Amino acid sequence: MSSLILLGTGTCQIEFERRASSVLLDLDNTYILFDCGHGVVQRLLEAGVRHDQVQHIVLSHFHPDHVSDLVPFLQAGVWSQRDPRDTDLHIYGPPGVQRVFAGLADIFGLRQLRRSGYAVEVHELEEGPFAIAGLPFESLSLPPAGNHGLRFTYRGKRYALTGDSHFHEQEIAFLRDVDLAVIDSGHLAEEQIVELAVAAQTKHIICSHLYREIDAPRLQKQAEQRGYTGTISVGRDLLSFLL
Repeated sequence: MSSLILLGTGTCQIEFERRASSVLLDLDNTYILFDCGHGVVQRLLEAGVRHDQVQHIVLSHFHPDHVSDLVPFLQAGVWSQRDPRDTDLHIYGPPGVQRVFAGLADIFGLRQLRRSGYAVEVHELEEGPFAIAGLPFESLSLPPAGNHGLRFTYRGKRYALTGDSHFHEQEIAFLRDVDLAVIDSGHLAEEQIVELAVAAQTKHIICSHLYREIDAPRLQKQAEQRGYTGTISVGRDLLSFLL
């Protein structure tokens, strides 16, 4: 059964209840990580997924709270005596992702991050469509952080995920008429979340990447008063949705 699981709904803040940014997609047993912030490799185990089962990682941008667990993830694939990796790993990201991987390999040593038993393929994404395991996705630029959002259609419904992003026309267009969206709410004022919901008419907005608590019922009421017909909710680590 396919699902979307919020592995990390936090930020660079070190918190007990929230790990940094990450969403796990299980699309017919194809496991795709969107972002890989600190604490996420442990959350994978809590979600019932081994690190070696994940074959695709998509990075929205290169801030540490979105990429820092790449290091333990890659090292476990090489050196862990429990479930070492024996299948290829694909890493996708905006322009510069190959340089990021090369930099990690330079700091930690290539032998710590990859080995001959499988391949690590690093794919630089331009804006537009691309495929993961034969499934169609879109990578779309959401300024100003050099962030790329991920959007896809699966079983007739549209989904969207953002990393760091702010309120602007590109964000509205990215979320317009989407069925389920996980959005960066830490960099948005609450009135901007309401305005985004009203303008985009996303059926369900999940507020993630949170620096603070958000009063979702109050935002829901404000948005409904302005014509919003969907749902605004707050994301929590390990909250899951069937797709």
